[in-house]
Amino acid sequence: MSSGAAARPARPLLSVAVEAYLAWVLVMSTGAVLPLLAMGEGTSLEAEDTALLRLTLVPILALLPFVVLAHAKALLAELLRLPLLLALLALALLSTLWSVEPGVSLRRAVAFAAFALLGAVMGLRWSGRELVERLLWLALFLSAASLLFQLALPRLATMSDGAWRGAFAHKNVSGQMAGFAVLVLLLGLRHRLLPRPLLLAALLLASALLIFSRSATSLVVTLASAAGFLLLGRGVLDPLAKAAIVAFAAAGLAFALLGLLLAPEQAVELLGRDLTLTGRLPLWDLVLSRIADRPWLGFGYHALFTVPAFTDYVLLTLGWPAPNAHSGYLEVALGLGWIGLALALALLAQATARAVRALATGDALAGEAALLFLAAYLARNLVESELLLQTHLSWLVLVALLVRTGLRPAGRP
Repeated sequence: MSSGAAARPARPLLSVAVEAYLAWVLVMSTGAVLPLLAMGEGTSLEAEDTALLRLTLVPILALLPFVVLAHAKALLAELLRLPLLLALLALALLSTLWSVEPGVSLRRAVAFAAFALLGAVMGLRWSGRELVERLLWLALFLSAASLLFQLALPRLATMSDGAWRGAFAHKNVSGQMAGFAVLVLLLGLRHRLLPRPLLLAALLLASALLIFSRSATSLVVTLASAAGFLLLGRGVLDPLAKAAIVAFAAAGLAFALLGLLLAPEQAVELLGRDLTLTGRLPLWDLVLSRIADRPWLGFGYHALFTVPAFTDYVLLTLGWPAPNAHSGYLEVALGLGWIGLALALALLAQATARAVRALATGDALAGEAALLFLAAYLARNLVESELLLQTHLSWLVLVALLVRTGLRPAGRP
């Protein structure tokens, strides 16, 4: 397979239908609009609302076999080159056998595998430029939808603390998607993928949505990723300047860590956060103690936090209802054990290696996009549970870029 076009179905009508279907999948994976409308002005989704939202996956799963069959040969060849991905999918599905909630693990593992296949199809169909262009249009849609909700339905789109959530059910999701939009728009500006005035206006809007979401994690991750993208990008600075920036950044990090060790209260106070990172440290201690109970294979794919007895215990112990481990790495270890986490980290390492290779000898835009995405993804999952999340946009994009950066351009061995 040498290009995105080579993997497309020959019949134009089928190709248009597949494109429309994949566009719908991308929109649904963001969690925009529908969860917010289902929740209303409340603070969380009711069980019946969550069950109703799950029905939106039915059309996606029903049409998936047709899309897979349309790309069967290329898809099978690429999946055989990704044994780590296949091992992760198999482990998630098999975890149903020992899960504390087998039905939950099975349902979520099936969606996990389905979206992996969809991400692979995207990587096969679209070149790096085509993939980033589609993500650009997605970013424009999300930003416009959030602005519309803030202007037309401010009570619905604003949380009780004044933070904006736009078209999403929570400010953290809004901040994450705004950060995603900022990074994709920066890529679009560098490579002139859409008219510059449109991209600049959208970048200002996405930045405003990010700031007013008051999502500290999203803001820090986006700023760090954007700074690295702008300063260390190709052709922006000479090697000596790049080395100096890296050295100063390393020194700054070392001093920050030293300050945190020597004067933790003062250092954390500067960040406006308490020493428990908004309650995460006690939660992580609790999660680690549970991981120790089933260290190798875990409690089943994304299962434990759906057990009422466990969530009640978390609430009584911590004093707040943690919905997940608030760390993607710990979440994976909790569900799939240290074996699952090792496979996930190995897959991320493979994705990084493929991105570097593509940047040098393959689809350079795909490689650049993959490195930017991976930097933000790895950092965000330190304090958010997004790693290997079954129907999330990040899982689709990860697999799509993993596949795309692994494809070699025509004429190369």
